[in-house]
Amino acid sequence: MKDIIRGVIVGLGKVIPGVSGSMLAISLGIYEKCVNSFINITKNINNVIFLTKILIGVLISIIFGSKILYYFFTKYYSYIIILFIGLIIGSINDVRIKSQKKYWYITLFFFIFMYLLSKNNFILNLKEENIIFLYLISGFIESMSSIIPGVSGTALLMSIGMYDKVLNIFSSFYTLYNNISIILPFFIGIIIGLVISILLVNYLLNKYKYQMNNAILGMSYSTIMIMIEKINISLKLIPVYLLLLILGFVLIKKVNHFF
Repeated sequence: MKDIIRGVIVGLGKVIPGVSGSMLAISLGIYEKCVNSFINITKNINNVIFLTKILIGVLISIIFGSKILYYFFTKYYSYIIILFIGLIIGSINDVRIKSQKKYWYITLFFFIFMYLLSKNNFILNLKEENIIFLYLISGFIESMSSIIPGVSGTALLMSIGMYDKVLNIFSSFYTLYNNISIILPFFIGIIIGLVISILLVNYLLNKYKYQMNNAILGMSYSTIMIMIEKINISLKLIPVYLLLLILGFVLIKKVNHFF
């Protein structure tokens, strides 16, 4: 039961932009166990049981959390975006501490790369007939971010315009059932991303730990810039925006401190 509860907590990081599911897993002391269990999944049945419990918890959190978030996302778009920006700003400090100033060019490169990728609108410009590819890529992004500590997959999905689409599908069992044709590619993308990212990230974090953290930092900065551009700022609401920024910043700090 404890592993399912841990999975529920990690799952919160899959639906709230700015909160990293992998960072929550690290805080709960199950990150390395998850990675090792996945790599050695065929060697011991206990690995399968452990991962299954975690997955059940994550799915519970995603399904029920998505329903609540989708409501607020559609009703109070600008306010939620501002709150999420506060969450991301609050979470960046942990990544910044693990980075090094001498690798500033890596941070700059990934900041520019992510920003230009969003401005190019490669994914957003894909036609409706490419919907399967859209969800395949989204699943890939989501799983990659699940393994890279400090990166919020939901924030990345938001930056490419897929967050609300994925959130809508997972907001109820009815929409899940009626969208099975695009849910399948999404999960295929997750599986592909998990296999690639676990092997790649394990190697990079062991060999190029600080460079990897600088890359994560650059992507985080870029995500904030991209999200700011997605809202229409009203001057008369600036005090409210500032309060939401502070709320998001304090909230993520409290969450990290609690764990």
